[in-house]
Amino acid sequence: MTMTTRRAFLAGTAAAGATLATPGLLRAQSGGKVVVGTWGGDYARLLTDEVQPALRKTADYRLVLDTGGATARKTKLLTAARVGGGAMDVTCLSDTDMYQMYAQDILTPVADLDIPNYANVFDTFASDYSIPHIYSGMVIVYDTTQVSKAPTSYADLWTEEYRGAVGFSDILFNPLLLAASLAHGGGATDFDTAKEALMELKAAGGGAKVYPSNEAIANAFEAKEIKATLMWKARAYQWSKAGLSVAAATPSEGAIPVTFNAAATRFAENPTGAAAVLNTMLDPAMQLVFAKAMGYLPTVSNAEIPDEMRQTLGFTDAEREAFVHPDYGYVAAQLSDTLTWWNQTFKA
Repeated sequence: MTMTTRRAFLAGTAAAGATLATPGLLRAQSGGKVVVGTWGGDYARLLTDEVQPALRKTADYRLVLDTGGATARKTKLLTAARVGGGAMDVTCLSDTDMYQMYAQDILTPVADLDIPNYANVFDTFASDYSIPHIYSGMVIVYDTTQVSKAPTSYADLWTEEYRGAVGFSDILFNPLLLAASLAHGGGATDFDTAKEALMELKAAGGGAKVYPSNEAIANAFEAKEIKATLMWKARAYQWSKAGLSVAAATPSEGAIPVTFNAAATRFAENPTGAAAVLNTMLDPAMQLVFAKAMGYLPTVSNAEIPDEMRQTLGFTDAEREAFVHPDYGYVAAQLSDTLTWWNQTFKA
């Protein structure tokens, strides 16, 4: 977010303070159904069990969840934009998917919404078009029973110790390409370097295994099929709690962050309700509820995670400052070519 936009946003939220401080007035002026397009599973459960009751403390909003995969959700949004609305008030998507919707002019700018809690968002995650709800970072996850010395770099996976024992999740091809680029001296807009490096890894003895999902990677660790992967640190936390002998190492090149975001659509039928949902999702207490349940970190500076979670799940201020963010425009422009290469060349 630009500084000008952020100042304007903060000024707007300050002006709204009197209204927000009067719950009775807010109830009189707002309420109704808010349709939220989201993932299923724990995320949907927490929206229903935690966000919904919190919303009703200030206004009579009723969440209606439209659960499903990101691809189906993006298709609904694109269709709604073409026919003039009717899909959802709030959409939840990963950072790269959300950028695609922003590029199609489907989202309401954050500065046009009443979201006081947005003032506490870490600057590194701020954007003009969506709120960052939870985050993690791509790190090296390794089997502590098979690896004697913790890795320190993405590039370590190209060394002899990991030959034939590296596994990748099929659905993470974009951040994997960025990690491969960083490991070999490239940057966020150098997938050519990444492709060469990954083909080198594939050609090495035993190659690199590709598994259909993040859950399949966990099964591969349990079966001792792999020694290491590149994965969200939140997953390492979840797997360790479930009994797998894995640990996470933050790479010297800088971890690649992922945020799971929420935004109001520009054709929302209840824009006030959409803003209330987004504000509640950024409430520090609500951020901690999601962190403890899912292993992903708060995106606001006023949500203090417990020490145990900080040590096994968190990132230091220095590590967060060293994050290498994807270039969302580049990723979107390269997506068709990337998918073709990943499916027809690397996985072939």
